[in-house]
Amino acid sequence: MPKHVVRLLVLLAAFAVIAIAAKIYFVPRSYWVYGDYRAKSVSEIASDAPMYRGSKYCQSCHHREFSEWSTGVHRIMRMDGRRVGVICEDCHGPAGRHPLVGKPPLVAKDTHERLMDARYNLVTGKMRVPKNSLALCPQCHQKIAGRPAMMPQVVMSVHAGKQQCIACHNPHTPGIVFPAVAKEMLAGLPATGKAASTQCAACHGASGTSISPAFPNLAGQHRAYLVAALEDYKTGKRKSAIMNAVAKPLKKRDISNLAAYFASLPRQTPTTPEVTASTDARKAQEEACQNCHGGNGVSQFASVPDLAGQKEAYLANALNAYHTGARRESLMSRVAHYLTTTDIKELAAYYAHLSAAAKTPLPRHAEVRPNER
Repeated sequence: MPKHVVRLLVLLAAFAVIAIAAKIYFVPRSYWVYGDYRAKSVSEIASDAPMYRGSKYCQSCHHREFSEWSTGVHRIMRMDGRRVGVICEDCHGPAGRHPLVGKPPLVAKDTHERLMDARYNLVTGKMRVPKNSLALCPQCHQKIAGRPAMMPQVVMSVHAGKQQCIACHNPHTPGIVFPAVAKEMLAGLPATGKAASTQCAACHGASGTSISPAFPNLAGQHRAYLVAALEDYKTGKRKSAIMNAVAKPLKKRDISNLAAYFASLPRQTPTTPEVTASTDARKAQEEACQNCHGGNGVSQFASVPDLAGQKEAYLANALNAYHTGARRESLMSRVAHYLTTTDIKELAAYYAHLSAAAKTPLPRHAEVRPNER
């Protein structure tokens, strides 16, 4: 065989040996890095805990919560129309190594392990709640052609704007939850409440129209809202030096009668012309306010106050208090968090100068406690 052919074959053989050695030496022997099976990847995969555990895994620690959440609207709809259970990992992500409390930290974190651990608080071991609900919820609820009608659908741009879905909705039972009032608290007597309202008149006016811009009008306000507010002042849940002192000695029947009286009074029409909302105020109103307080400032929910014709300074002060955290309420605190100073100022002016239209009859479900429905 010619020497040049021998030399060429030796050179090719040497190149092949070097290439094989380089592949073994330089390429990590892990399935998770490149996604193909090689070297120790089979035993690596076999020894790894599964990322997805299924809802039965969650029930072992969260049986009570799982039973409650399984009765909500996020139950899985089968082809035969039956709703069965929930799949926790659809929203929370794979259970992976959860819970992590008491487990030693991983020494070598590969891509797979980092994906698992990113789902949890490494201190408490709790699963992280999805923060960006605007990215999660529209996957099922954005209105699109062909989506099953049984699945609630909204146009996100006009329904919520930039508001996170969890500002109004409980993710496990996604209804808008408002304070409930017992039936007996709605059975007050206006005439009896009028006799007991003399102390209230000093700030809120004899006719329920406040004499000060800092105090709210009470005339024509929802009875259930007034009851809930007075109860919160009485217990100290809602803070106000004046109102806490006034409400503390009130009995349940006193609260019921006062609420009935002020709710029966005619609402005063603003004496100044209506204000045309600016683009920013209108946008904020559409995104954050009208779902609960109504497009015309008149709420259709018994426990949610009307805003039309309310005192401008009072509205601005209330929104600022919610925005800063000085006043807390689970829903309003989240909504006001996203409002700017300009939004608050313009919204207060807009609603203060609205003339309240006639109220629409309130839905019964909004007037009683859940266990009385």
